Amino acid sequence: MNKIINYLNSLKAEFFKYAIVGFVNLAFSLVVFYIFLNVMKMPYLVVFNVTWIFGIILTYIINFVWVFKPDDKLEFKKGFVKYFSVYLFSYLVNIYLLQFVVENYQYDPFWVQFFILPLVVFINFFGFKYWALK
Repeated sequence: MNKIINYLNSLKAEFFKYAIVGFVNLAFSLVVFYIFLNVMKMPYLVVFNVTWIFGIILTYIINFVWVFKPDDKLEFKKGFVKYFSVYLFSYLVNIYLLQFVVENYQYDPFWVQFFILPLVVFINFFGFKYWALK
């Protein structure tokens, strides 16, 4: 029973750290997006893609060294492909559900995305913890 309690406490602590990384990434992404869009005058779709890639790299490094802390050293290429795959999978699930619900039920996309977001966070957290950063 103690093993289960310790495991759940550890999982809760990792998820809390993961949430902090998410907020850091949000702040970082907003600053980069603003600078590239308004200062550098880049097209918004290019800015979105650049920001998304920077965000993946930032969260990969922070999640690896602070949240999940695998025993081995950071091997960027090896782990990053798996990390990116989790992000890509959750992106595809997100975009499919968003489009399906909006087009078939005519719900507001903002609120649909709001309710899909916990699923995306769940997919990413467990995909990173048990596969990509294992």
